[in-house]
Amino acid sequence: MDTLSHALVGIAVAGLSGHPFSVSDPLYLASIIGAQAPDFDIIAQLRGNFSYLRQHRAFSHSIPGLIMWSGLIAAGFFIGMPEVSLFQVFLWSFLGGLSHICIDFFNAHGAAVLFPFSRERKSFSLLNVFDPLLLVIMLTVFMQGLTPRETSLLFFATTGLYTLLRYLLKLKAILVLRQYFTNGIIRILVMPSLKSVVYWDFVIETQNNYFIGQIGILQPALTLHTEFQKQILSPALEGAQKTVLGEFFSSFTPFSYFTEYQDTDQQAKLVRIYDLRYFFNQSFLHTATIIYGHDEQPCDSYIQTYGRKIKIPC
Repeated sequence: MDTLSHALVGIAVAGLSGHPFSVSDPLYLASIIGAQAPDFDIIAQLRGNFSYLRQHRAFSHSIPGLIMWSGLIAAGFFIGMPEVSLFQVFLWSFLGGLSHICIDFFNAHGAAVLFPFSRERKSFSLLNVFDPLLLVIMLTVFMQGLTPRETSLLFFATTGLYTLLRYLLKLKAILVLRQYFTNGIIRILVMPSLKSVVYWDFVIETQNNYFIGQIGILQPALTLHTEFQKQILSPALEGAQKTVLGEFFSSFTPFSYFTEYQDTDQQAKLVRIYDLRYFFNQSFLHTATIIYGHDEQPCDSYIQTYGRKIKIPC
């Protein structure tokens, strides 16, 4: 989620203690900083954009990661405010961090909550990275003038009800899609649209195809953006799945699609990889290309994400 939403949840977590809100209260400070801490993995960008993509929402968004962040926050308080209880600082920073990965689990990008057992980003796909309606709900609760504990309880009740409503609407969309696609559905992914909170984006895997499209939340208006036919795995496709990029896409998205073709301009065999979840402005946000040399081995590769092209060693 966005930084402001995470901070508001951190305040609501600390409010459960009953302490009056104060930015000088170590309990609130620990919870707010803890609620931001999992995103401190942005430091990985110092090693390059691809390093950040691999690390973001991985270790830092796991229980071992939360223990590390909470320990570092407690150490910082020990240096700056040695009179404060380190146990309380650790506890409330941990709870703030836990709120962060819980919210990220419910949004489309997900988090590696099972790390170190799995690097795959798990997601319930109910909320977008920035949800304006949810933010309005959060801010409205804080404007009611209730006691800290009452504010926190109302905060979690209303955000929980909103999330439940999104879940019920998602179930409705899945039902409509199952009625529309009746030919051997294997998997369905329904997630918030990148363009509007009143639409869902979907990916459907059948026996022979992948279908990518959009469906309305309140009205079952369905738009099919594109479809891919499944390919038989060739040696090049199998090899591509074992490269750095191939393994990254396998952990980054549950719907990666590999396709092989011959590029006449470069006189080379290319394997393209697509993250089928994010289709925006007639193209996929995350794609990759692996180029094979004359020895039938990968010799060059790069990833394209959010308009950037990042070269990756094979």
